[in-house]
Amino acid sequence: MNEFLEVKNLEKAEAMLKNILLILSGTIFLALMSQLTIPLPFTPVPITGQTFAVMFIGLVYGRKLGSATVLSYIAAGSAGLPVFAGFSGGLTFFTPSGGYIIGFFFAVLVCGYFADKGWTKSPVKLISLLIVAHAVLYFFGLLQLSVFLPNKNVFAIGLYPFIAGDVIKMIILS
Repeated sequence: MNEFLEVKNLEKAEAMLKNILLILSGTIFLALMSQLTIPLPFTPVPITGQTFAVMFIGLVYGRKLGSATVLSYIAAGSAGLPVFAGFSGGLTFFTPSGGYIIGFFFAVLVCGYFADKGWTKSPVKLISLLIVAHAVLYFFGLLQLSVFLPNKNVFAIGLYPFIAGDVIKMIILS
């Protein structure tokens, strides 16, 4: 009986260690992809590799592990670690692009949930899923951007310039 409990405890510890390492490596991957930036002169929101990383993490890790990874990334950046775009950190939620960071969490939930349901096996479902996840991300990003730029066309500043890149990222992910 004791051997059985020891084996069960060891298996739980190994699973926990594996998840911690996956979250850590996913957080590092997202932080590295955040540094792939192309600033645009007409918007405070840069083109980055973040959206690719968020979608990838959701599709590969699933809902629970993916959301834990993105939350770890957000927590690390909020604590001041330079993991956000441009090696920035701190409370970037209160900036024009902060809504996109909030949207990362909800986008990874959408990707992870449907990946857990098997949507990654069908190209049509996968593309549909990625479109919905991007729409969720943009909802939060554009909502916050509109608070900071109330008299501007937020679609022209925070959506249209990014569509071509997102299509390329979706093709790579599918």
